[in-house]
Amino acid sequence: MAAQIANGTVSFVDLGQPDVNYTVDPSTVTFSNGTFQVNGIGGFAGAKNGTGSLSGTLAFSATEGTTLNESLSNFFTFSDGAGANFLFSVDSVLTKAYSIAANSQSFSLYLLGSTVNPTQGLTATPTSLTVSFNQTGSSGYSASGTLAVPPASAVPEPASWAMMVGGFGLLGATLRRKRSNALVSFS
Repeated sequence: MAAQIANGTVSFVDLGQPDVNYTVDPSTVTFSNGTFQVNGIGGFAGAKNGTGSLSGTLAFSATEGTTLNESLSNFFTFSDGAGANFLFSVDSVLTKAYSIAANSQSFSLYLLGSTVNPTQGLTATPTSLTVSFNQTGSSGYSASGTLAVPPASAVPEPASWAMMVGGFGLLGATLRRKRSNALVSFS
């Protein structure tokens, strides 16, 4: 019987040197199958001290907060610790941060998609992958990232803000009412 992947995260650093191109619109970052170490917890615990690779070209906007639709199968592949692989495919790319200066460049991308592991019978599970890129001077780019099930929120939803503000309002009204009902008498 097929099931979805349990909640968990996979983190990674030192992705080699991806090729970044700012001269096109949208900008692109290309990965060429270099392998790196991954560490997983929760539903990805088998990936602890495993290996992974990123392969393909992502298009992203130079404008923070802009989302581009993307269709990139098996962009992030990593070992499950049991001889098979988890496969993450991208559906969209949100530019979370973007900074280009004379001696440094950095940007952060929030990718939404799904992860599967057909060998273990794990079906497409909604997943997010946040990847940050940095470059200083003439050095190559460094990158790190975190894959999460369920997807990590990019920004709080308006309904979440409304519930929080409403909750503070009710709390304030309750405290005010209790204060005005308290009568002190001295005999």
